[in-house]
Amino acid sequence: MLKKILASVGIGKATVDTILLDKQLRAGEPFKIEAVIKGGEVEQELNGLEFAIMAQAKAEKTVGDDEVKYNKSVVLQSWKPMLKQVIQPGETVTRQFELNLHPEAPATSLFGQRIGKVWLQTGLDIKNGIDGSDKDPLVIVPSNTQLAVLELIESSGYRLFKSDIEAGYVHAHEFSSHLPCYQEYEFKPESRSFFGARELEVTFVDNGEETGVLIEIDRAFVGDGYRSTSIPNHCDSVEAVRPYIENLLS
Repeated sequence: MLKKILASVGIGKATVDTILLDKQLRAGEPFKIEAVIKGGEVEQELNGLEFAIMAQAKAEKTVGDDEVKYNKSVVLQSWKPMLKQVIQPGETVTRQFELNLHPEAPATSLFGQRIGKVWLQTGLDIKNGIDGSDKDPLVIVPSNTQLAVLELIESSGYRLFKSDIEAGYVHAHEFSSHLPCYQEYEFKPESRSFFGARELEVTFVDNGEETGVLIEIDRAFVGDGYRSTSIPNHCDSVEAVRPYIENLLS
């Protein structure tokens, strides 16, 4: 009885460990995982599993007269597959699943460099118990269309300065985002002119068939200006995206 009481508050409970079977992911594509559930010190009834794609996003809030920036965790996607089963003490139960990553999911890796934090969080739905959760960081690379745009901008005289995941939504004439965060790539010019751009901020919104590109251009004495376009996802080379992007940069 004591072990059951302890398990109900999380001591000696069943645990779950998720193994990513695909080491590198791309937004909009499926990936496979394996959930390994290990029984605790008492018999427990499993109701199901919970998977969630989470991201760390930058946000702002007003405190008095100041705007304070902070990081918060946001849920991008979630799944709750059923798993009606009793797990015995020390027993191991293994299940494999295929999940689809949302096409707007932000990238976490660019040319081997970390540019964002996204992870898969796994939890157990245990009757009369606290679920045991597991966090696995995801390596997500940009799509070929996004890479082509980034490479074209760099070849046009700009240097990638940083990339952030921002809380909020993107709205342009041709497209709108659906996830509660978006990725922003910040470029600075290699050389500055008197009226030239001081900074470019590039955001992608991929719907699976087309990639929306929103570029914010900060020019000296002019301020910010926004330009956008949509590129078919079969355009996956610098030359293919050039007609769409060069007009935005001029």
